[in-house]
Amino acid sequence: MKKVLFTICFIFILASYVSAKEMVTVTDMAGRKVTIPKKVERVVALSASLRYIVYLQAFDKVVGIEGVEKQSVMRGNPATGKVYWLAIKDKVQNIPSIGEGGPGKLPDFEKLITVKPDLVITFEVDNAELIQSKTGIPVVVIQYAGTEGFRIEDIKNTFTFLGKILDREKRATELNKYIEQCISDLKKRTASSARPTVYIGAISARGAHGITSSEAHYPPLQWINVKNVVDEIGRIGHVFINREKLLVWNPQYLFIDTGGISLVNDDYLKNKEFYKKLKAVKNGKVYTVFPYNFYRTNLEILLANAYFIGKVIYPDKFRDIEPRKKAAEIFKKFLGMDVYDDLKRVYKGYGKVEFKDSGITVH
Repeated sequence: MKKVLFTICFIFILASYVSAKEMVTVTDMAGRKVTIPKKVERVVALSASLRYIVYLQAFDKVVGIEGVEKQSVMRGNPATGKVYWLAIKDKVQNIPSIGEGGPGKLPDFEKLITVKPDLVITFEVDNAELIQSKTGIPVVVIQYAGTEGFRIEDIKNTFTFLGKILDREKRATELNKYIEQCISDLKKRTASSARPTVYIGAISARGAHGITSSEAHYPPLQWINVKNVVDEIGRIGHVFINREKLLVWNPQYLFIDTGGISLVNDDYLKNKEFYKKLKAVKNGKVYTVFPYNFYRTNLEILLANAYFIGKVIYPDKFRDIEPRKKAAEIFKKFLGMDVYDDLKRVYKGYGKVEFKDSGITVH
């Protein structure tokens, strides 16, 4: 009973606090009409939306944080995979937790009310109304691009939407222009090229997977004008394939998402003959890329991966690009710091894969 009264009192106090501010009504990215303070100063970002707060350089507005954003390990994996976390890991410990967090998880309503946010941001449209009704705090829903079908426009629209309500419009425009410049550059470099066949395996999606985990319409492969053999399936996003189908496709190039490279190694040790039949393995055209799915989509990883893949497949077209330096540029643009070495310590880095009797190694 005391807990209920505590919550009701806090909602009343919070409602009075919010109503004292000048308010505006916005349409969020789920089409919901939400009345929010015209000047948003205190924010809680749920369900991985914190990455956008970091990208937009608005972390100073964060007053409450999910417990998972404080942890160096998430679901048994190093939090390094959430690249944005590397930019804030030394700051998050001083921010109050508003619940455990994670995909689909609701915050602790009392803890959320206690930090008195002006606004809650989430990807979870199903939870937005519940959070708002239980706490009296305005909740806006944003879009994200994920393995169900990546759309760069979703990311750009999210930057624009949040940039406006968080007073970061200039930064949002800067990021959107940079994204456009990178993708335009990649396409321009490879527009008139032949289209070699490519397969990317061990794609991370709700955890690590082996060689049969792939992605149709994998963005970097679309941006550099190659033929992603998985696209012929007719689906978009993450897929599991039959390993025999990979032998039928027998692509010229094979890229391995290092989030699952240990699983690929285990599989190779058990099925060496399968791998030896692959053209890419026989010709030494197997390479690694960083995983981009960790608590949703890491855009900076996708862009960096695209330049590395482009350099591998079209060295003449990317003669002026050194992938390590380009990755540093991209990371600094989005995060304000170069995190390549942090990623490399956990995920091997960009390199060439060698298949030895003792296992696979990355050079």
